[in-house]
Amino acid sequence: MSFLSGLRGMIGGRPQLPEKWKLPETEDDVESLLKPDSGTQVIYKHSYNCAVCIFTKIKVEEVMEKLSEKAAFHFVDVVKNREVSGKIASETGVGHESPQVLVIKNGSVYWHASHSAIDKDQLEEAILI
Repeated sequence: MSFLSGLRGMIGGRPQLPEKWKLPETEDDVESLLKPDSGTQVIYKHSYNCAVCIFTKIKVEEVMEKLSEKAAFHFVDVVKNREVSGKIASETGVGHESPQVLVIKNGSVYWHASHSAIDKDQLEEAILI
């Protein structure tokens, strides 16, 4: 996604998400992501009202394009799906922030970062280890 597409998402309609994103919409969906046999899951929390989110989403999508065979990527719109975002925070023990990325390995938080600490290389490394 280009920078201008990201700006369009902030100024009026939301841009189309790439098909590789999974969209957890219920608390049951979150529980499935956190099962001990769930493999590697990447959860990205995003707010279309946040300028920082434009840049972090681009970073996460670059990693998704490269490593979608190694992990499932889940997009949570924190404004639209507050309950899902809250469930993730309560179940993982990682306080809610936006933007935020969590790497879950077999039901446990392996790595997480928020805001400007979201680093593409660190995210890749967390998925591959």
